Amino acid sequence: MKILRLIDRYVDSFEKRIFIFVIFITMYWLWQNIWQLLLFYKVYFIADYESLFNLQAHLSNYESSVLIRIIYYVISNPSLNMAGLVSCIKLIDIMGIVGLLILAQKYQIIIILNVFKYIWCTIWIVKGMNAASVYLVINCLKWLSIGGLIFAGIVILQWLFGLVRIILEHDRFVHNL
Repeated sequence: MKILRLIDRYVDSFEKRIFIFVIFITMYWLWQNIWQLLLFYKVYFIADYESLFNLQAHLSNYESSVLIRIIYYVISNPSLNMAGLVSCIKLIDIMGIVGLLILAQKYQIIIILNVFKYIWCTIWIVKGMNAASVYLVINCLKWLSIGGLIFAGIVILQWLFGLVRIILEHDRFVHNL
């Protein structure tokens, strides 16, 4: 009961609830991008047929990220359908997307960078799926990982900078929403 009263005392105003909401959204998207960065780092070091299929075997370890779940579904299923793609998206992902859309005005640059990252990934995945040899698939994955590393790294830095700014400028940030 003491814990509930403590929580109730801390979250007693609209500004504090908004602050907690923004922190949760920031942490969620930071978490997503960290997993993506780790995957792009692993993909960069794929050099042969064996390492390619070794990564695919362990790709389910990276399912904390919605992008990785969708990529895993696309790679694993020869026939794509919309229901399968939608099944990759969990409730927390929908809440994260809605939260980002609510805060879109504050995070325009991050949204734009993420759109470029997703377009980059889509282009290289499609090229890789249409490649005629394993060598060409590995080449596509190299380009995918280079762009993914750059975009994910920049987005992570933006989220970290934003998180520090939110914490340091708590009152002004909440009132400027």
